[in-house]
Amino acid sequence: MPSFPIRRSRWALAFLLPLGARHPTASVGDDAVHVRMGLHGSADIPLASIERLGTMRWPWWGGVGARIARGMVAFVGSSGTLVVLDLSRPRAVRAPLTWTVRRIAVGVEDPEAFMAAIATARGTAQGAAGSGG
Repeated sequence: MPSFPIRRSRWALAFLLPLGARHPTASVGDDAVHVRMGLHGSADIPLASIERLGTMRWPWWGGVGARIARGMVAFVGSSGTLVVLDLSRPRAVRAPLTWTVRRIAVGVEDPEAFMAAIATARGTAQGAAGSGG
């Protein structure tokens, strides 16, 4: 299961480290994307519910941690490019309380590789689902 560290700025470390035992990560499994930010929040997103992948720019003044924005939760450790997962139906995530959204953004260190891993996993999952008969 490929794992992608969430990008963190130096000034954010003082805020992120006390609330997370390990480095925040996003991983791509055979059937889901898993995001972990310690006590800040987490999300498990089934590959089948991801309609589109895209990117957006997160401003420095947007803050760090699990951030609630309009219709979205963003898992952010610094400003910069976030990968946006548009979902086919609302999904509950922890941010740190339960929040239901249709978009999840993740600020991984390598957005292109993260998107490629999701696209590959989605293709594999769709191929397995379609080969049943």
